[in-house]
Amino acid sequence: MRSDLTTHAELSDFDEQELVARAQNGDTEAFNPLVSKYQQKIYNLIYRKVGDRETAKDLCQEVFLKAWQALPNFKGESVFYSWLYQIAVNRSIDFLRKRNRRQVIGFEELPQNADDTLQMAEVQPSPCALLERKELEHIIRKAIRKLPSGQRSIIYLRHWEGLPIKEIASRLGKSENTVKTYLYHARRKLQSLLLPYLQNESLAWYTET
Repeated sequence: MRSDLTTHAELSDFDEQELVARAQNGDTEAFNPLVSKYQQKIYNLIYRKVGDRETAKDLCQEVFLKAWQALPNFKGESVFYSWLYQIAVNRSIDFLRKRNRRQVIGFEELPQNADDTLQMAEVQPSPCALLERKELEHIIRKAIRKLPSGQRSIIYLRHWEGLPIKEIASRLGKSENTVKTYLYHARRKLQSLLLPYLQNESLAWYTET
C-alpha cells in the first residue's frame, strides 16, 4: 500500500468515485475518508445483526480491512456503499453461522465437564436454523458411530435417552467413575471430529464408509 502526498483536507474535495479510484491504486489516504464516512453506518448495521457492541466493533474493522483488500475487484457497477454494505452483511452472517453452530452443539463445553449435556436445541427458530440443525444432527450421529463401542453406547444413553450417570452405570455394569471417564473421552473425540465443521472446513471422515 502507498500514500500519495495529498493532505486529508485536499482529499475532502474529491468526490467518492475519485476517492475509490485513488484507493484502488493503493492510496491509503484516499481510503480513510471513505472509512470515516461509512464507519458508523456499517457499525450500526452489524450491531443490529449480532447484538453485541464489542463484537460489532471488531467485525466493523474486519469489514473495512476486507473492503481494502477487495478494492481491486470493485468494478463500480454499484455505488460504493452498496458494495460495502454487502461485505458487512456477509461477514455478519458468517459470524452468526459460526456462533450458532457452537451453541447448537455446545461445542465449547464438550471437553470440560463429563456431566454437561450435549446441546441439540436450535438457537434461532428460523428455517435456516432448522435446516442447519437437521444437518448437524446427521453429522453428529455419524461422528458418534466412529467412536469405540463402549463410548458410543454411553453417549447414546446419556444424550439421546437422557439417562443420568448412575442409571447408565447400572445398565452397563460399570462404576460411575468409569462411565464419566468414557463420556469425557467420547466428547473429546467428538470435539476433534466436529472441529472442521465449526471452522467451515470439509469433514474428511464424513464420506468414509
